Amino acid sequence: MQLYRIVVGVILGVCLSQPALAKWDEERDVTVNGKDELVYYFKTNEQGQKLVLDKYIKRLIFIRPDRLHKRTIRLIKIDDHPIEVMSDPFSRYPEQTAITFENKDEVLKKLFLAKKIEVFVRYNRDEATSTFQIK
Repeated sequence: MQLYRIVVGVILGVCLSQPALAKWDEERDVTVNGKDELVYYFKTNEQGQKLVLDKYIKRLIFIRPDRLHKRTIRLIKIDDHPIEVMSDPFSRYPEQTAITFENKDEVLKKLFLAKKIEVFVRYNRDEATSTFQIK
C-alpha cells in the first residue's frame, strides 16, 4: 500500500509539472532525409511576429513578415536582463533573422525558463521592440 502511494505521488508530480515545461508552443519538422523528427519551440506575439527557439543550432529565429526585410538585432532582454546578441538574416527567407549569442548553453537555459522576451530590432535608423510573453 505504501509503495502504491509513492508511485501515485510520483505520477501526479510529473503530470502537474508538465504544464510548467510547456510554456513554448511546439512545431515538428522532418529532416531532409526523412529519418529524424526535429522539435522546435516558438511563440507568436499579438503583432503576428514569431520567435523560434532552435535548440539544435542553439539560436533564436525572429520572424516578422513585413516589407522591411533589412533588420539588425543587437540586444534582447530575457525577463528584463539584457543580453548582447548578433543577428544574421536568411538570404532565402528575408522575413527571418537568426539571433545568435556567445554563451549559448546559458542563454538557452534562460530562454526556456523565461516569462518575457524583448527583441530590440533596428531598421536602418528606426528602432522597434517586439515583446513575447511566455506563459
